[in-house]
This record gives sequence, C-alpha cells and structure tokens, in this order.
Amino acid sequence: MLTNEQRECFALKPIQGDWECIEAKASPYDHHKTYLYLDGDIVVKCIGIGDKEYSEYELNEAVSADRKLLLPKTPKGKPVILSSSTIAKRTRLGMCLGFGNKNIDLYNTAAEASYFNNRYLEKNITDINDFFRWVEDWCANTSEADKADVQRFAEKGCKHVKLREGDVFRFKIDRRRYGYGRLLLSFAQMRKKKEPFWDILMTKPLVCSAYRIITERTDVSVDELRTLGSLPSAVICDNALYYGEYEIIGNIPITEHEDYPIMYGRSISFGDNAICYQCGRVFRRLEVGELLYGGFINNGVSFSLNVTAPVLEKCVEAGSNEPYWAEYFPRQCEADLRNPMHADKLCEIRRQFGLENGG
Repeated sequence: MLTNEQRECFALKPIQGDWECIEAKASPYDHHKTYLYLDGDIVVKCIGIGDKEYSEYELNEAVSADRKLLLPKTPKGKPVILSSSTIAKRTRLGMCLGFGNKNIDLYNTAAEASYFNNRYLEKNITDINDFFRWVEDWCANTSEADKADVQRFAEKGCKHVKLREGDVFRFKIDRRRYGYGRLLLSFAQMRKKKEPFWDILMTKPLVCSAYRIITERTDVSVDELRTLGSLPSAVICDNALYYGEYEIIGNIPITEHEDYPIMYGRSISFGDNAICYQCGRVFRRLEVGELLYGGFINNGVSFSLNVTAPVLEKCVEAGSNEPYWAEYFPRQCEADLRNPMHADKLCEIRRQFGLENGG
C-alpha cells in the first residue's frame, strides 16, 4: 500500500492510527484483495490490491457492528452482505488513485475530472511492481508547490461548461506537459436541433482535433495556435470538456475548410440497405447503390483525443501528420478514409454521392 507520505503527493486522505482495517469478502471474479478502513462503524477508505491493479478512494458507508453487513443509505433500503462487490457499488468520494490494464488515473470524483492520466503516454506499467516504482518516482519529483496544486484540484467541485464549436482548449499530456486542441463540431447539438446526420454515434459525441504542439507552457495563446497544423480530428464523448478537465482558453470560429472524420458504409438499421456518407455536416444517403468499400463506418466514440506523446512529438518535429499515419494505432489509421493510402478510394466514394471535388 501507499504510505501516508505518498498519499499526500496524490491528495489522498491519510490512514489514521485508530482506524480498523478489515478484508472484504471477495467475489468469484476478483483478482485482487479489498481492504476496508473503518472509523467506528463507518467505512472511510477502500484499497484494492492485485498483481496488476491498485485502487484507493474514500467512502462514507455504515456497516453493522459485526462487520458482516453493509447498511442501507435510506430508511427504505435493506442491509446487504459486506463484500468487495457490494462496496464497489457505493459512491466514491474525494480523490481516487487507480491502476489497471496499464492505465493510471488520479481522479477527482466530485469534479468528475482527472488530474493525471497516462492515456497519452507509452503504457509500460504492466504490474503492481511497475506501479509502485512509478509512485516512488512521482513522489520523489513532487515539490511543495505540486502538493498544493493537486490539493487545489482535489477541492474542486463539479461544474458544467457550456461548449461552442470553435472552442480552443488545453489538456494534460503528462504531469508537466500540455497539448492544445479545438472543438470542431457537436453531433450532440445537431441531434438536439434535429439536423440530419448519420446518427449511429453513442453518448454525446464531439469532433475535436489536437494541435501539433507539446509544451510545458500553460499560456499558449489562441493567436499562436492559429498558425499551427492539427492532427486528424476524432470523435470523442463530451465528458472531458463538459466537466472542465480540458480547459477552454478561447475560440476560433469554424470555417468551411475544417477537417472532419468520415463515416461510410451500409446502414446498420435492420432491413435498411441504404448507403450512407457522413463528413462534418455533409450527410448523404443512397437508397439503392453498391457498397464500394467496407470497413469505413467508424462509429466508435472515444473518451480521449487520438493522441500519443511519442507520435505527437514526431508530428511536431516533422511539421506534418505523416508520423501519425505511419505510427498511430494501425487498425484505426487503416480504417480512416482520410489516410493518404485511401486517397483514390475516397475520391471514388465521393463521386458516388455527387460530391464535387470531395466537398
């Protein structure tokens, strides 16, 4: 487990000497042990530890005096057996540090936003030993100013940001470095306004792009970003922007020359054989026709931008997106009609819908 000194570096509450520690009953599918810390009859902290996972977060849950039952939150509720699965269903509080599937997340549950996530980094942290080496390195490089910064983040409450197409935002690449991006299109707003589009996207999807910049500066201006190229845009859910994890710093109005992902394929509705094409606000549908190429529906929605630090660095150095097409996730790039390798196919598909010059 983390020490209390290490917890301070993550704005996690320290374990008190008079707290009682018990091990929760495991579920048949657990690959970890769950430890509960109680202040009296109240569970105040939960720590899960396995060979390839770790989690720590705060709780405020009452248990029976014999520690066998988890008590209900309301008078109408019923007690349930205290176990790893039942405690996992209760609301987490405060900061949460989690590791699993090579992913590390330091998360404010109230703000619904991450202070740090290694989603944009090379994920070479594979087991609990790697994780604790990472913890030791993080703490060794934590200053008093860093502790104050993460504590301020821990005290943030939930906020909802009103989004506009063209909004420019800053996001964390890692602990010290930042990227910048732009919101190009809101399919969620199109859906709300009943604007026609191929509505096969889940959640509240946004089209966002990341500028070709990676920096420790937090003061990069919108005017500076205007001069930079961007990686190919991607469809992401609105969480990181809506809850303020990606901070809006300005707005660059949308033009007719923006880059949008392309969806092409046969309708996925039962009994509907139409062929559809979606690019930005351009939507075309052929009731009868030949599907020229398969594998380009691309209706997945990610929780984060299509960025990795190594690829972004190479694109910045090259001043182009060639490293992206060559080194980003091959399966995703091969299914992207904007990939230069598909230039002839894209022209043919656009002609099929009567789109002049691929408009």
